[in-house]
Amino acid sequence: MLPTTRGRRRLAALTLVLLPTALLTPLVPFAADASAPVVTGQSAPATDDPGDDPTNNTQGDLQLVTSSLPSFKAGQEGWVSLIWTAGTDMCDIRVTTKSKTVGVTYPTNTGGFSSMYINSALAEGNSDYTAFKLTAPATAGPQEIEFEATYTRLKDSATLKKADNLVVKNVTDCSGNSGKVKQTISLPVTAASGPAVTLATPSLSLRAGGPTWVSIGFTGNAPGLDNFRVTLTPPAGFEVVYPGDGSSSGLAQGTRLGVGATDAAGVRLDPLVTPAGTYSVPVKATWDGGSFTGTISVTVTR
Repeated sequence: MLPTTRGRRRLAALTLVLLPTALLTPLVPFAADASAPVVTGQSAPATDDPGDDPTNNTQGDLQLVTSSLPSFKAGQEGWVSLIWTAGTDMCDIRVTTKSKTVGVTYPTNTGGFSSMYINSALAEGNSDYTAFKLTAPATAGPQEIEFEATYTRLKDSATLKKADNLVVKNVTDCSGNSGKVKQTISLPVTAASGPAVTLATPSLSLRAGGPTWVSIGFTGNAPGLDNFRVTLTPPAGFEVVYPGDGSSSGLAQGTRLGVGATDAAGVRLDPLVTPAGTYSVPVKATWDGGSFTGTISVTVTR
């Protein structure tokens, strides 16, 4: 028996995304998201198990509550979530996907599938969510994704109750009738528009008399922004230093600026003996096959 079928399945922290963080829709999960869903893995304490129907032990299904996904831009990545409700007490819940056009990544702690956030088990009538990281294709339009959930219906209704805290309780005997459900949801994908890159830091403030490390943000609007590098052309009286005394600065979160993602490059700016005032500092970003030029307004105070 796989040890993972009994334990809690904690998901990696979510970001829609890119989440779309939103993109986490919620999942919002990471999505999702896209606002995060309310998870009802347990309910208020009760002396009995309200809503539990033992006749469902061999036929109750997992029901997908989420009916739509947040819109992605072509090439965008982000975490999303799907909310599910149990039609009977169940355990070892695993959800996988199939799509001809959308890339899917599962949480690192579950590997080739996604499970519920709180636990791989779910009591009848309770809800929880699964998370998936989606990568939209370069082509715009609705993209179909099939979600398939497999699970085991607990044969003994006394094993799991609605009020059980599944953060600390695990199902040690996951046996019973197996079940499977499938549902297809379309991911809306819109075409990229406007410039490939947007400058997210149009202005900065510095105090004269010493160097200051600053972050210059960029937002990606198109796919293919690999090996992203940033340089400044300071006016007279300014000194610029790049990390490691290099000739340019890279992004904080990697070498690629994703679609819909905002990342920043760090540089050290020193106004030296520059008089107080506002200065225009040209900035340039380059990537494989393209470049961007813009201007940052830098205010120097003394």
